Amino acid sequence: MARKLAQSHGLDDNDVIVDRESLEELQGLLYCLQAAVEDVERDLAASSTAQDVSEALAWLLENAEPLAAGRLEPRMAKLL
Repeated sequence: MARKLAQSHGLDDNDVIVDRESLEELQGLLYCLQAAVEDVERDLAASSTAQDVSEALAWLLENAEPLAAGRLEPRMAKLL
């Protein structure tokens, strides 16, 4: 029944529905990580002392951890 309902809405077996808020949160976390990577690349291009590398790694980890901890779950719909 679920497959027929999904097909009637144009979804195939590889499609998943997630709520907008979860997707936007994930996109925000990804943006933060992308910005941190750019920051680290720029900072290390200017100087790569051991302290700079350590600070860059700490900054990168600080921005990567929320994304690594995040989860994107399929949205469950009621069929009744």
